[in-house]
Order: sequence, then structure tokens, then C-alpha cells
Amino acid sequence: MPASDPALAGAAAVALTGLAEAYRPRPITPLMPWRYTHRLVKPYVVTARGRQWDDHMVDVARGTATRQLEFDDAMGSVGLGVVVLHLGDDGIYLVVQSWAKDFQSRLSIFSGMDVDDLRPAPIGAAPCVWELEVLSHERASYVQHILSAGVDVDSWLDDVLDTRPTPRPDGIPSGT
Repeated sequence: MPASDPALAGAAAVALTGLAEAYRPRPITPLMPWRYTHRLVKPYVVTARGRQWDDHMVDVARGTATRQLEFDDAMGSVGLGVVVLHLGDDGIYLVVQSWAKDFQSRLSIFSGMDVDDLRPAPIGAAPCVWELEVLSHERASYVQHILSAGVDVDSWLDDVLDTRPTPRPDGIPSGT
């Protein structure tokens, strides 16, 4: 891959090429909304190749997310949030985003080798490209259905990102 700018020559060009060659989309599965008193949450699961999730993992992640969402409520949440449980190649990540007053959002990230040991991620950690795909969709959904549509919560809840492969009738059961 030739660098189009001299600033991206050498090691930078090699690093970008390696990232581009290694990137693969990951399935994003929307779950049923989590309904609390005064709060609605759209949960998602993102899975790296070979990773599978189960109800226990979602329950544990929901417990961690709920504690963060309660804190966010105390800090000015407007009662709508998004949670992304990401089973990555190198660990598990949990991203909790709450919409807040004044067009702001609160974002917290937890990480661990297993869902049972999720801890706040190190300072400076940010969502990865797959988590950002969900957050980007959710930002657009929030603007479209809440801010621009007179607070249409039902449409906001229905507007989910689902990138799971569609099974082919002539394919193998995995859908490929």
C-alpha cells in the first residue's frame, strides 16, 4: 500500500497496511431493551470470530452496567442509554453510554479477561472500531428519534443495529 502522504511512510504505512489486512467486520446482535424505573437501555453484543455469548454473560454485564447507569442517573442522565458487551480476541469489554442533559453523554468502559472480572478500564481507554460502530448508529438514532422527532421513544427503541449474517438457504448452518 503506497502512502499518499510522506508523513505516513515507513513504519506508519506498514502499521496501517497490517491493520487494514487484519480488519474483519464483527457480528453485532441487538438484545431486547432493558427497562428500569425511569430508564431505558438498548443492549448489544459484539463477537469476535470464535467467541460466543450466553445469558449468564449478559446478566453479569447487565449488573455492572446497572451500577454505572445508576451513577450516571445521579450525574444528570436523561434516562436513555446504550450498553455494548464486546467479546474480543484479547478479552471482554463493556461500554456503557448514557445520554445526559445539555446534549452530552457519559461514557464508561470496563474490561477483563472474563465477564466475571470486569473492572473499569485504564484511564485513556476508548471504544474500539466495532464498539464505535454501535455508538455511531446510536448517536444517529438518538438525534433522529429523540432530538428531531419530538421524543419518539418507541421508534428509538426499535431502531437497532443488527449486522449478524443472514443465513443462506443453500449454505451451511453457520450462514456462510
